[in-house]
Amino acid sequence: MAFKWLEKLTQLGESASDKGNDRDELGMTLAVLMLEVAKSDFEESKSEIETMTAWLDKQDLGLTSEDANQLLDCARNEQAGSAGLFEFTRRACESMSMRERVQLVEQFWRIAYADGVIDKYEEAAIRKASELLYVSHSDFIRAKFAAKASPPE
Repeated sequence: MAFKWLEKLTQLGESASDKGNDRDELGMTLAVLMLEVAKSDFEESKSEIETMTAWLDKQDLGLTSEDANQLLDCARNEQAGSAGLFEFTRRACESMSMRERVQLVEQFWRIAYADGVIDKYEEAAIRKASELLYVSHSDFIRAKFAAKASPPE
């Protein structure tokens, strides 16, 4: 009986802070996925970092530019300790609509275009992430053209 009460109390505490944690977890997920694309060509350029921080700034995550930079730093550590993309794409699928996931793939392309060169490893990383996010091939291609046509952020 006491254990059930303790379990219920623990669940109540968790649900009160879940909204903030969900947003933090989504921010970390987005940052790790974007870093995966940025680092896939073995270089993380200043323009790619600026593109990532600008986009994170515009998301409904409650981040300032400084917060976005700190998030990317934390995401680098998270990425280094992860076994792959699946964990992060699963989280993204659970908390994002299909439209938001397509926009994320478009952001991946913006990151790849930021340094002016689309490396074959960047394209492969975007393709893999896109497939794990269940984004259709046609949306993958549309996102690529939309990112290429849009001015850098």
